[in-house]
Amino acid sequence: MLLQLGIHNLALIDEVLIEFSGGMNVLTGETGAGKSIVVDAVNLVLGERADRDLIANGKNKAVVEAVFDITENVAVQKALGELEIPQDEGMLSVSRELMSTGRNICRVNGVILPLQMLRRISDQLLDIHGQHEHQLLLDAANHLSYLDQFAADEIEPLLAQTSAAFEEWHGAALKLAKYRRTVSEREQRKDMLRFQLEELQNANLTAGEEEELEQKKVFFRNSGKIRSALDEACSMLASNPDGSSTAVELVRECLHTLSTITGYSEEYEKVHNRITGLGYELEDAAGELEKLRDASTFDTSEAEYVEGRIDQLRRLSRKYGSTTNEMIAYRDKIAGELGELDSAEEQIENLEKSYRTYGKKLLERSRQLSQKRHEAASVFEAKMEEQLHDLGMKHARITISFGTLREGERIEQRFSANGYDQAEMMFCANLGQPLKPLAKVASGGELSRIMLALKNLSAQKPGIPRSMVFDEIDTGISGRMAQVVAEKMSEIGDHHQVICVSHLPQIAAMADEQFLVRKFDENGATHTEVTKLTREQRIAELARMVGGADVESESSMRHAGQMLSDADARKAVLRAAVDHESK
Repeated sequence: MLLQLGIHNLALIDEVLIEFSGGMNVLTGETGAGKSIVVDAVNLVLGERADRDLIANGKNKAVVEAVFDITENVAVQKALGELEIPQDEGMLSVSRELMSTGRNICRVNGVILPLQMLRRISDQLLDIHGQHEHQLLLDAANHLSYLDQFAADEIEPLLAQTSAAFEEWHGAALKLAKYRRTVSEREQRKDMLRFQLEELQNANLTAGEEEELEQKKVFFRNSGKIRSALDEACSMLASNPDGSSTAVELVRECLHTLSTITGYSEEYEKVHNRITGLGYELEDAAGELEKLRDASTFDTSEAEYVEGRIDQLRRLSRKYGSTTNEMIAYRDKIAGELGELDSAEEQIENLEKSYRTYGKKLLERSRQLSQKRHEAASVFEAKMEEQLHDLGMKHARITISFGTLREGERIEQRFSANGYDQAEMMFCANLGQPLKPLAKVASGGELSRIMLALKNLSAQKPGIPRSMVFDEIDTGISGRMAQVVAEKMSEIGDHHQVICVSHLPQIAAMADEQFLVRKFDENGATHTEVTKLTREQRIAELARMVGGADVESESSMRHAGQMLSDADARKAVLRAAVDHESK
């Protein structure tokens, strides 16, 4: 139940705090006073699209905050638990800030949430009916949803099963369509992949080979310098071609000379031994150096191969990947795709089997759903006619017409997540007239009463949000019909909170609480205020709504007071009847 609605700097409203009660709350006021702003504020709390133009002129932001009692709203409590939002002893605060910069912030119990998550909660808080729902009612595509809502306990499980079966069938259909490419498209793709695969396979790629090739390229480009240095080093150490002594030979002569005196001192012997070790190391190093020199011969053909291989890898890298590792990965990938394309016929056959299997499953689920809808339709029709009769349409008839297949149409063409049913409400308000499509024969006042009947049926179902908002549902009705609608809304108010924007005195009189929305000028600007009316103030407002030459005359006030007293008496009778039926 909506307890409070705070509005700050929204359109013409500077600062308003509205405290609603249970039962039937009615907002009245002159046309253009700003009653719709209150409904806009409620819509913002529910997560509807925000328009910066709603921010009051000259202000940087607008704020709307609503406080709800969710003590008995299990669905909201569950949603809060799933979103890990703290609960405050059965109270829920929802706020929305609109910034002139275009940014808007939503908070639930102080926790900032994105709009999508806010709507998960708000959908369980309020049910709003406005003029736009007349348009929904005029569209036959929406009629099936009213039946599904009416019989939700029985239909929702079947609807969930049908939706799951549709997802399987639709997924198989998409895959099948993907594989059912034309032969030419598939062959063109295969030709291209074969060419690429052959090019990569012929390249005999080895992971990381480009690093080794680069090293070889450096060697071949500096081979002259390398060979010259190795030749000179070898001649110095062990193999001097000009006949002069080498380092190895000099060390040997040194050792021979020292050997003649080693017996005279341990120090001489130690030095001799050290030089002996160095001689061995020097001879070994000289041998390694000669091997490197002998192996460093310049091979023109190998050098050309290295240069050509590097160029080849660079060309391939521009098409298939910057490194050999990436090119090998791409090669393996296209080899796999080529294998899939080669087995496409087998894949298509398997997918066709899956498609048929899922189609049979979907058809069975859709038939079960359709059967339950047909069973629920007769009950729905009877209940709706009962409601319409209560609303003064004593001869009204309404039926659900299920569409049949047109000539040449297949049942698969109607498959959807909602089954295959197509339905339209057929309506007749008068005796002796045939049933015709609702959109073609219902007047504005009849549409209002049909929608009210639908809402009243919904209100009797468990799980429907406790608060229901009606934005000028009284459009197109007057006189006795206005009184009937007012009594029906009062009935809804007995077990749901009702918040109604109305211009009819009959509806205002039946309210448990009445609020006046008034526009006034002050300091060169127009403002809107919302005031909760006392009984005396309600009488004055009812007199204004009834109209006349002098709304403040004694007769007008007396008539308005009598309306209010009659409404109180009528509510007492209606509630007594409900209490009697419940016993």
